[in-house]
Amino acid sequence: MSATFVHVLPLALGAAISPTILTIGVLILSGQHGRLRMAIFTAVNIAAMGVIGVVVIRLVSHAVTKNSSSAVNGGSATVDVVLGIVLLLLAAKAIFRDDVDKPEKPKDEDATVHPVRYALLGLVFTVTNMTTLALFLPALKEISVAKLPGGEEILVASAVVLIATVTAWLPLLASIVVPGPADRVLASINHFTNVHRKSITVAVLIFFGLYLLIKGLTEG
Repeated sequence: MSATFVHVLPLALGAAISPTILTIGVLILSGQHGRLRMAIFTAVNIAAMGVIGVVVIRLVSHAVTKNSSSAVNGGSATVDVVLGIVLLLLAAKAIFRDDVDKPEKPKDEDATVHPVRYALLGLVFTVTNMTTLALFLPALKEISVAKLPGGEEILVASAVVLIATVTAWLPLLASIVVPGPADRVLASINHFTNVHRKSITVAVLIFFGLYLLIKGLTEG
């Protein structure tokens, strides 16, 4: 189990580097009922990533069971190559755009919590955050290919989900435990990520795009 976790850890950490989720989280926390709204957003974000994880692992595990080791290895390498190319294409798109998308602050018409609205925000930002998903999916694939026992597979997959969603739950947790310092630190981090949003996104996409591409080509 430990070997598999170490193997997927870089991908999980890469998936966690999401300026978009961090920015929308700080914006939500700064508004009325910020912690409650962010709790709803975070719960949906984690739940959606968990559902994606279960579906992908089950599908890949089924394919691994039905095919020979050589076919599985070839298919795994192909997935890595395809996702590597996707990440490099996303990097190229980000480079030639004037700016990377920056989420707008949800409108606060009144003091209502609006649980459905913030649940939908959590779902939308989860399923459209392609840079995170493009690294989350190969991590899930590696977990499936490792053929871990059921309990160990659940532990590793859960750890990957928690790491990949850290930019959602960590700001919320910090704002609850140490609200004053957390507000100052989050404001500084948010300012840095907004100023360097494009550079951070491009660097992550290129690094992991090349990593997956080289990994797929050398293992294919």
